[in-house]
Amino acid sequence: MNNNFPKPTKDIELAQKDLKKWGYCLLEDAIPPNINKRALERLIEQATAEKNLNIAYEDGSKTKKWGEFSKKEDDTGINQRVWMLPNKGKVFLEILENHRYVDCIKEVVGNEYLVSSYGANIAKPGGIAMDLHTDQWWLPDPVKRNEDFLPPGSIDRKKFNFKINMNIINNDELISRPAVSNVLIMLNGMSKDNGGTLIVPGSHLFGRHPDKNIDKDIITISAEGPPGCAIITDGRVWHGTGANITKKNRLALLITFCGPQFRTQENFTLGIKKDVFYQLNDYQKQLLGFKVWNGYG
Repeated sequence: MNNNFPKPTKDIELAQKDLKKWGYCLLEDAIPPNINKRALERLIEQATAEKNLNIAYEDGSKTKKWGEFSKKEDDTGINQRVWMLPNKGKVFLEILENHRYVDCIKEVVGNEYLVSSYGANIAKPGGIAMDLHTDQWWLPDPVKRNEDFLPPGSIDRKKFNFKINMNIINNDELISRPAVSNVLIMLNGMSKDNGGTLIVPGSHLFGRHPDKNIDKDIITISAEGPPGCAIITDGRVWHGTGANITKKNRLALLITFCGPQFRTQENFTLGIKKDVFYQLNDYQKQLLGFKVWNGYG
């Protein structure tokens, strides 16, 4: 393994350099330790309650793949997600403050940005590894002047390009710019064994999305770090949750940030509860879409 790949660091400048060079960084103490501890406790409470009420969203198994929203009786998931965290505990709002991770995401999305989604991912023992993907699969690929292209409204998770050919594979000129940055906070630490995020270092500069057939032998590394450490990514980097082969759950928060001109994954302006809205400060309101940007929103 390349010893130069990012390692957990408290140095913001080093984290920013890693993010630019490798497409991700590992920032220790991304949020204060006391907030991390409270968020872990609150997430366990919430996830347990949703499981007991039979409203938990589960995926990441052989019968229910990652991200599938089907509700067939035989589709049983193992991994558990908890959505819309701003509604589910004051501590999750506290994390939407100007903490250390902000200095890194600005390197990707700039000075103005929105929270696209804010949830949790609990990788449980027995889950399978996720397919490699990017967090901005929906962004149209660059094209040459007379090149045929897939219209933006025809893009979906399984179809990004009009065609896959060697011109795309060997593309060294045209590349999409980053539009997303993901912050994954390791609430109870992350390792290769407990389902640590699999990453292809430097893939943010490949200029394309991963392909199962072409990239079946691609080498990945597992992002590892202590509680409170965050993986912060460029939205173009190839990654996916690993398989948890331990006997304990791996819990993490996922905050996806995007440029203010893009549609968010979660509709916070509709979904935020009124009593929660009245608790928000101006910065949090801006993050959650309650601000006009150049006539949009």
